[in-house]
Amino acid sequence: MGYNGVVVRTPPHSLDAARRGATKLYIQSPDTDVFVLAIHRYHQLCRNTYFVTGLGNKKRVIALGPVVNALGAAKAEALPGFHAFSGSDVTGRFAGKGKLSCWQALNRCSIEVISAFAALGTCKELGVDTERAIETFVCHVYEPGTTVVDVGDLRWKLFSKNS
Repeated sequence: MGYNGVVVRTPPHSLDAARRGATKLYIQSPDTDVFVLAIHRYHQLCRNTYFVTGLGNKKRVIALGPVVNALGAAKAEALPGFHAFSGSDVTGRFAGKGKLSCWQALNRCSIEVISAFAALGTCKELGVDTERAIETFVCHVYEPGTTVVDVGDLRWKLFSKNS
């Protein structure tokens, strides 16, 4: 497959290429973590940025612009925190819950929860509001639509139901 643009392997290389005036970028990687970071940094890249994944005849080229537009600025900003918290290559995941369950919970949550994921990793200490919002998210992962916002209370509720 031929590319008419700059081909890079990591988001830092793509940022450098964009700073140097590249008008078309192809970020090539089989790694979801790289895709997440590319979406997160899209606003710093050129508008014609594509993610290339897969091998051989199963190679896919994904335009990042439509993905970022569909997510919206807040979710694109929160994506790395969400990805790390809900299970990535180097982090654990929730017992009995996959990425889809976590994504569905995120889509049901308030902007405060999304902002909390954007705040993860930006400072040494978790703020009380960030911690509370993430705890609310965990409650929604295990019991969609719940009004419970405390993990301890949710554990008791689920235990009481013999879950």
